[in-house]
Amino acid sequence: MSEYRTRSERHQKKQVTFQYKFTGKKAMSLVGVGLACTPGVMALMPAQSAQAAQLENQGIDNTANLINQIGAAASQIAQENDLYASVMIAQAVLESGNGSSVLAQAPYYNLFGVKGAYNGQSVTFPTQEYLNGQWVTMNEPFRQYNSYWESLADHAYVLRSTSFATGTAHYAGAWKSNTASYLDATAYLTGRYATDPTYNQKLNYLIAAYNLTQYDTPASGYVQTSYTTQTNTNTESTAENTAAASQSQTTGNVYTVVSGDTLWDIAATYGTTVEQLMANNGLSSDTIMVGQQLNV
Repeated sequence: MSEYRTRSERHQKKQVTFQYKFTGKKAMSLVGVGLACTPGVMALMPAQSAQAAQLENQGIDNTANLINQIGAAASQIAQENDLYASVMIAQAVLESGNGSSVLAQAPYYNLFGVKGAYNGQSVTFPTQEYLNGQWVTMNEPFRQYNSYWESLADHAYVLRSTSFATGTAHYAGAWKSNTASYLDATAYLTGRYATDPTYNQKLNYLIAAYNLTQYDTPASGYVQTSYTTQTNTNTESTAENTAAASQSQTTGNVYTVVSGDTLWDIAATYGTTVEQLMANNGLSSDTIMVGQQLNV
Protein backbone atom coordinates (compact mmCIF):
# COMPACT_ATOMS: atom_id res chain seq x y z
CA MET A 1 0.00 0.00 0.00
CA SER A 2 1.42 3.38 -1.00
CA GLU A 3 2.52 5.76 1.71
CA TYR A 4 1.94 9.48 1.33
CA ARG A 5 3.69 12.16 3.34
CA THR A 6 3.78 15.91 3.44
CA ARG A 7 7.18 17.48 2.93
CA SER A 8 7.70 18.27 6.61
CA GLU A 9 6.79 14.74 7.72
CA ARG A 10 9.79 13.45 5.82
CA HIS A 11 12.35 15.36 7.87
CA GLN A 12 10.78 16.01 11.28
CA LYS A 13 12.84 14.73 14.18
CA LYS A 14 10.40 15.74 16.88
CA GLN A 15 6.67 15.87 16.54
CA VAL A 16 3.39 15.23 18.28
CA THR A 17 0.95 15.34 15.41
CA PHE A 18 -2.71 14.79 14.77
CA GLN A 19 -3.57 11.57 13.00
CA TYR A 20 -6.81 11.30 11.10
CA LYS A 21 -9.21 8.42 10.60
CA PHE A 22 -11.62 9.32 7.85
CA THR A 23 -15.06 7.78 7.47
CA GLY A 24 -17.54 8.56 4.74
CA LYS A 25 -19.06 11.41 6.71
CA LYS A 26 -16.48 12.94 9.02
CA ALA A 27 -12.91 13.04 10.20
CA MET A 28 -11.86 12.04 13.70
CA SER A 29 -8.83 13.57 15.37
CA LEU A 30 -6.42 11.21 17.06
CA VAL A 31 -3.01 11.95 18.51
CA GLY A 32 0.00 9.72 18.17
CA VAL A 33 3.68 9.73 17.40
CA GLY A 34 4.06 8.58 13.82
CA LEU A 35 1.43 5.80 13.76
CA ALA A 36 -2.32 5.91 13.25
CA CYS A 37 -4.37 4.21 15.94
CA THR A 38 -5.93 0.84 15.15
CA PRO A 39 -8.77 -0.88 17.06
CA GLY A 40 -6.16 -2.91 18.93
CA VAL A 41 -4.24 0.18 19.94
CA MET A 42 -7.40 1.80 21.23
CA ALA A 43 -7.78 -0.94 23.84
CA LEU A 44 -5.24 0.66 26.18
CA MET A 45 -4.39 -0.22 29.72
CA PRO A 46 -5.17 2.53 32.31
CA ALA A 47 -1.58 3.77 32.40
CA GLN A 48 -1.45 3.81 28.62
CA SER A 49 -4.76 5.65 28.46
CA ALA A 50 -3.40 8.37 30.76
CA GLN A 51 -0.30 8.69 28.61
CA ALA A 52 -2.40 8.93 25.46
CA ALA A 53 -4.55 11.63 27.05
CA GLN A 54 -1.41 13.56 28.01
CA LEU A 55 -0.10 13.35 24.45
CA GLU A 56 -3.46 14.46 23.10
CA ASN A 57 -3.56 17.47 25.40
CA GLN A 58 0.00 18.34 24.43
CA GLY A 59 -0.88 18.15 20.75
CA ILE A 60 -3.93 20.37 21.24
CA ASP A 61 -1.90 22.88 23.27
CA ASN A 62 0.83 22.97 20.62
CA THR A 63 -1.71 23.55 17.88
CA ALA A 64 -3.55 26.30 19.75
CA ASN A 65 -0.26 27.97 20.64
CA LEU A 66 0.93 27.97 17.02
CA ILE A 67 -2.40 29.34 15.81
CA ASN A 68 -2.22 32.14 18.39
CA GLN A 69 1.29 33.01 17.21
CA ILE A 70 0.59 33.13 13.49
CA GLY A 71 -3.15 33.84 13.21
CA ALA A 72 -3.03 37.62 12.95
CA ALA A 73 -0.06 37.61 10.57
CA ALA A 74 -1.63 34.95 8.36
CA SER A 75 -4.86 36.95 8.23
CA GLN A 76 -3.06 40.07 6.99
CA ILE A 77 -0.77 38.27 4.53
CA ALA A 78 -3.60 36.15 3.10
CA GLN A 79 -5.86 39.16 2.68
CA GLU A 80 -3.17 41.01 0.76
CA ASN A 81 -2.58 38.03 -1.53
CA ASP A 82 -6.12 36.85 -2.37
CA LEU A 83 -5.68 33.71 -0.24
CA TYR A 84 -7.57 31.99 2.57
CA ALA A 85 -5.89 32.56 5.94
CA SER A 86 -7.74 29.52 7.26
CA VAL A 87 -6.07 27.29 4.65
CA MET A 88 -2.67 28.90 5.21
CA ILE A 89 -2.86 28.33 8.98
CA ALA A 90 -4.08 24.74 8.56
CA GLN A 91 -1.21 24.03 6.17
CA ALA A 92 1.27 25.48 8.66
CA VAL A 93 -0.12 23.30 11.45
CA LEU A 94 -0.10 20.15 9.31
CA GLU A 95 3.25 20.67 7.59
CA SER A 96 5.10 21.65 10.79
CA GLY A 97 3.69 18.94 13.07
CA ASN A 98 1.80 21.54 15.13
CA GLY A 99 4.92 23.72 15.15
CA SER A 100 6.99 21.02 16.87
CA SER A 101 9.23 20.00 13.96
CA VAL A 102 12.85 21.06 14.25
CA LEU A 103 12.62 22.93 10.96
CA ALA A 104 9.62 24.97 12.15
CA GLN A 105 11.29 26.18 15.32
CA ALA A 106 13.89 28.90 15.93
CA PRO A 107 16.26 29.67 14.34
CA TYR A 108 14.77 28.24 11.11
CA TYR A 109 11.05 29.22 11.29
CA ASN A 110 10.21 27.13 8.18
CA LEU A 111 6.55 26.23 8.75
CA PHE A 112 5.92 24.65 5.34
CA GLY A 113 8.97 22.50 4.69
CA VAL A 114 9.99 24.60 1.67
CA LYS A 115 13.29 23.60 0.10
CA GLY A 116 15.95 25.91 -1.29
CA ALA A 117 17.23 29.18 0.14
CA TYR A 118 15.55 32.40 1.25
CA ASN A 119 17.58 35.59 0.91
CA GLY A 120 20.66 33.36 0.83
CA GLN A 121 19.71 31.52 4.03
CA SER A 122 19.27 27.76 4.16
CA VAL A 123 19.80 24.80 6.47
CA THR A 124 20.54 21.20 5.48
CA PHE A 125 18.50 18.35 6.93
CA PRO A 126 18.25 14.65 6.10
CA THR A 127 14.92 14.01 4.40
CA GLN A 128 13.21 11.01 2.85
CA GLU A 129 12.41 11.08 -0.85
CA TYR A 130 10.50 8.48 -2.84
CA LEU A 131 12.80 7.37 -5.68
CA ASN A 132 12.56 4.31 -7.90
CA GLY A 133 9.78 2.80 -5.84
CA GLN A 134 11.37 3.17 -2.42
CA TRP A 135 12.07 5.76 0.28
CA VAL A 136 15.71 6.91 0.43
CA THR A 137 17.36 9.34 2.84
CA MET A 138 19.02 12.38 1.30
CA ASN A 139 20.55 15.59 2.67
CA GLU A 140 18.61 18.53 1.27
CA PRO A 141 18.70 22.34 1.81
CA PHE A 142 15.60 23.97 3.30
CA ARG A 143 14.77 27.65 3.45
CA GLN A 144 15.65 29.42 6.69
CA TYR A 145 13.70 32.49 7.80
CA ASN A 146 14.17 35.10 10.49
CA SER A 147 10.57 34.87 11.70
CA TYR A 148 7.23 33.15 11.18
CA TRP A 149 6.14 36.30 9.36
CA GLU A 150 8.75 35.69 6.65
CA SER A 151 7.75 32.03 6.37
CA LEU A 152 4.07 32.94 5.92
CA ALA A 153 4.86 35.72 3.43
CA ASP A 154 7.10 33.42 1.39
CA HIS A 155 4.39 30.74 1.39
CA ALA A 156 1.95 33.30 -0.01
CA TYR A 157 4.55 34.19 -2.65
CA VAL A 158 4.85 30.52 -3.59
CA LEU A 159 1.09 30.16 -4.01
CA ARG A 160 0.86 33.35 -6.05
CA SER A 161 3.92 33.08 -8.29
CA THR A 162 4.69 29.42 -8.97
CA SER A 163 4.28 28.48 -12.62
CA PHE A 164 5.34 25.61 -14.86
CA ALA A 165 4.25 27.29 -18.06
CA THR A 166 4.68 30.98 -18.78
CA GLY A 167 1.61 32.90 -17.73
CA THR A 168 -0.08 29.95 -16.03
CA ALA A 169 -0.21 30.09 -12.23
CA HIS A 170 0.11 26.60 -10.75
CA TYR A 171 -1.94 27.36 -7.63
CA ALA A 172 -4.51 29.77 -9.10
CA GLY A 173 -7.30 27.38 -8.16
CA ALA A 174 -6.57 28.03 -4.49
CA TRP A 175 -7.00 31.81 -4.72
CA LYS A 176 -10.06 33.43 -3.17
CA SER A 177 -11.08 35.10 -6.41
CA ASN A 178 -11.20 31.72 -8.17
CA THR A 179 -13.08 29.77 -5.50
CA ALA A 180 -16.45 29.77 -3.75
CA SER A 181 -15.04 28.76 -0.35
CA TYR A 182 -11.96 27.39 1.39
CA LEU A 183 -13.23 23.89 0.52
CA ASP A 184 -12.49 24.56 -3.14
CA ALA A 185 -9.01 25.77 -2.23
CA THR A 186 -8.09 22.72 -0.15
CA ALA A 187 -9.44 20.39 -2.85
CA TYR A 188 -7.33 22.17 -5.47
CA LEU A 189 -4.16 21.90 -3.37
CA THR A 190 -4.59 18.14 -3.02
CA GLY A 191 -2.37 16.47 -5.60
CA ARG A 192 -0.66 19.77 -6.40
CA TYR A 193 0.87 21.06 -3.17
CA ALA A 194 0.95 17.61 -1.52
CA THR A 195 0.62 14.11 -2.95
CA ASP A 196 -1.42 12.87 0.02
CA PRO A 197 -4.88 12.04 -1.44
CA THR A 198 -6.51 12.99 1.88
CA TYR A 199 -4.65 16.30 2.19
CA ASN A 200 -7.83 18.37 1.80
CA GLN A 201 -9.66 16.28 4.42
CA LYS A 202 -6.90 16.92 6.95
CA LEU A 203 -6.89 20.64 6.22
CA ASN A 204 -10.69 20.81 6.38
CA TYR A 205 -10.69 19.04 9.72
CA LEU A 206 -8.22 21.53 11.21
CA ILE A 207 -10.13 24.49 9.82
CA ALA A 208 -13.39 23.27 11.35
CA ALA A 209 -11.91 22.05 14.64
CA TYR A 210 -10.12 25.34 15.37
CA ASN A 211 -12.61 27.72 13.74
CA LEU A 212 -9.91 29.02 11.44
CA THR A 213 -12.41 30.73 9.15
CA GLN A 214 -12.49 33.54 11.72
CA TYR A 215 -9.16 34.64 10.21
CA ASP A 216 -10.70 34.86 6.72
CA THR A 217 -12.78 37.94 7.56
CA PRO A 218 -11.67 40.66 5.13
CA ALA A 219 -9.94 43.61 6.77
CA SER A 220 -10.28 47.13 5.33
CA GLY A 221 -7.38 49.32 4.38
CA TYR A 222 -5.27 46.78 2.49
CA VAL A 223 -4.07 47.02 -1.09
CA GLN A 224 -3.62 43.66 -2.76
CA THR A 225 -0.06 42.97 -3.87
CA SER A 226 0.46 42.42 -7.57
CA TYR A 227 2.79 39.58 -8.55
CA THR A 228 4.43 38.73 -11.84
CA THR A 229 4.08 35.01 -12.41
CA GLN A 230 7.47 33.40 -12.80
CA THR A 231 8.20 30.13 -14.57
CA ASN A 232 9.56 27.34 -12.37
CA THR A 233 10.65 23.81 -13.21
CA ASN A 234 10.96 22.41 -9.67
CA THR A 235 7.91 21.81 -7.46
CA GLU A 236 9.88 22.35 -4.27
CA SER A 237 12.27 25.10 -5.32
CA THR A 238 10.29 28.18 -6.43
CA ALA A 239 11.55 31.60 -7.48
CA GLU A 240 13.30 33.37 -4.63
CA ASN A 241 11.55 36.12 -2.77
CA THR A 242 13.67 39.16 -3.55
CA ALA A 243 12.54 41.22 -0.57
CA ALA A 244 15.52 42.11 1.62
CA ALA A 245 15.62 40.77 5.17
CA SER A 246 13.54 42.99 7.45
CA GLN A 247 15.47 45.50 9.51
CA SER A 248 14.57 48.39 11.78
CA GLN A 249 13.12 51.02 9.48
CA THR A 250 10.23 53.37 8.85
CA THR A 251 9.05 54.28 5.39
CA GLY A 252 6.22 56.78 5.08
CA ASN A 253 3.34 55.44 7.15
CA VAL A 254 4.63 51.87 7.29
CA TYR A 255 6.70 50.58 10.20
CA THR A 256 8.67 47.32 10.19
CA VAL A 257 8.61 45.52 13.55
CA VAL A 258 11.99 44.74 15.15
CA SER A 259 12.95 42.65 18.13
CA GLY A 260 11.65 44.09 21.41
CA ASP A 261 8.83 46.10 19.85
CA THR A 262 5.33 46.12 21.33
CA LEU A 263 2.17 47.71 20.01
CA TRP A 264 2.23 50.05 23.00
CA ASP A 265 5.74 51.29 22.14
CA ILE A 266 4.86 51.78 18.49
CA ALA A 267 1.61 53.54 19.34
CA ALA A 268 3.42 55.91 21.70
CA THR A 269 6.10 56.66 19.08
CA TYR A 270 3.52 57.58 16.44
CA GLY A 271 1.07 59.35 18.74
CA THR A 272 -1.75 56.88 18.27
CA THR A 273 -3.43 54.15 20.30
CA VAL A 274 -3.06 50.39 20.41
CA GLU A 275 -6.71 50.05 19.42
CA GLN A 276 -6.17 52.24 16.36
CA LEU A 277 -3.07 50.29 15.33
CA MET A 278 -5.01 47.04 15.62
CA ALA A 279 -7.85 48.48 13.56
CA ASN A 280 -5.46 49.86 10.92
CA ASN A 281 -3.85 46.45 10.48
CA GLY A 282 -6.76 44.08 10.99
CA LEU A 283 -5.19 42.57 14.09
CA SER A 284 -7.32 40.43 16.38
CA SER A 285 -4.72 40.43 19.17
CA ASP A 286 -1.75 42.52 20.29
CA THR A 287 0.71 39.87 19.09
CA ILE A 288 3.25 41.13 16.54
CA MET A 289 6.31 39.50 15.01
CA VAL A 290 9.73 40.62 13.89
CA GLY A 291 9.59 41.60 10.21
CA GLN A 292 5.88 42.40 10.27
CA GLN A 293 4.92 45.66 8.55
CA LEU A 294 2.32 47.84 10.23
CA ASN A 295 0.31 50.76 8.91
CA VAL A 296 0.83 53.47 11.53
